[in-house]
Amino acid sequence: MDNLSIPIKFLDEYLPKADPAYIVVYLYTYRYVSQGKKPPSNSKIAASLGIKESDVCDAMNYWSTLGFNLGGKTVIKSLHKSVYTPGEIAERVQNDKKLSWLFEETQSTLGKILSSADMLTLFWIYDYLGLNHQVIMLIVNYAKKNNKASMSYIEKVAADWMDKGIDTVRKAEKHLAMLDERNTYEYNIKKMFGIVDRSLTPSERTITQQWQNELKPSNELLLAAFDINIERTGKLSIKYINGILKSWAEKGIDTSCKATKEVKDTKPSNFKQREDIDFDAKELEILKKRIGR
Repeated sequence: MDNLSIPIKFLDEYLPKADPAYIVVYLYTYRYVSQGKKPPSNSKIAASLGIKESDVCDAMNYWSTLGFNLGGKTVIKSLHKSVYTPGEIAERVQNDKKLSWLFEETQSTLGKILSSADMLTLFWIYDYLGLNHQVIMLIVNYAKKNNKASMSYIEKVAADWMDKGIDTVRKAEKHLAMLDERNTYEYNIKKMFGIVDRSLTPSERTITQQWQNELKPSNELLLAAFDINIERTGKLSIKYINGILKSWAEKGIDTSCKATKEVKDTKPSNFKQREDIDFDAKELEILKKRIGR
């Protein structure tokens, strides 16, 4: 059974002042929101808790005025970091070996002494978001590896992981492995197409991820489509290449030999693919040369 992490500071500062009905509504709803799930309707919450629906509405309004949005996943980020004092953080570091380890390992990984702001952010991730200290270190290492070792980036990734339910070492390692595979594939695509001075655009990245996960074209097919794209338009267009690859995929063309035969057997006046590309004898010759190297 998964655990539900409620920050001590939240319990100390907010719950003692709230109506008991508001508290149970918050806890019941937070159980969904903290996992990135949409909470039930007010009527279903009322039925589950055995209270009036009007009480649920009042509770939602109460927490909303305090900055807690119980209608979506952002509730896990609502507690402002300013509620934590330097003295409280220092005391927790002395009494919490996991937190102390986290600070020491982060300093070692980033190669610098953590500032007060850095420690506040890490403590907020650890205490309020409730991420495991080992999971946080995986984020720190990931940020360092990608040359984005700022605390703001680490905080952003931590909040994103919580929204996605990536809250254990096993889930984090699986997610990081997926990201590594995606980055490696993207790197190979850029190298293959001669992209050296820029990152892929969001739309290009979406297309290449479809290639990796769905179309799965071979390097030979990618290069063949690339050559046709350049000859036809004079410039690289991943969207254009995608049109060629999708057309080939729909026709069951999954090897360079089949691609060559398709171009050879198709009359230029009749052949059209998704981006309205037609192949002539010159393009066929380019394709043959590419495949033959």
